Amino acid sequence: MGINRTHLILITILSKNKAISAGTAISTEEIKNYCAIGKSDTTLNRAFRFLKSKDYIAQGVKDGKFFTYYVTENGLNLLKEML
Repeated sequence: MGINRTHLILITILSKNKAISAGTAISTEEIKNYCAIGKSDTTLNRAFRFLKSKDYIAQGVKDGKFFTYYVTENGLNLLKEML
């Protein structure tokens, strides 16, 4: 499985919201609110897992019951290449 549009949208949201470290990471719920692309929770969770496995995003501290994520240097480099 390669990078798709959903992956790029998620990385872009993290980048534009300055989520670049564990302390500035944003929750999955916040990301879903920004996203509004009509994707199911399952689809988005799969995208988060894929991006994390490729080291494009990393998990930050939990925000209540929600995980938080931030974009890594690899993710920022991917955005520069793709956009």
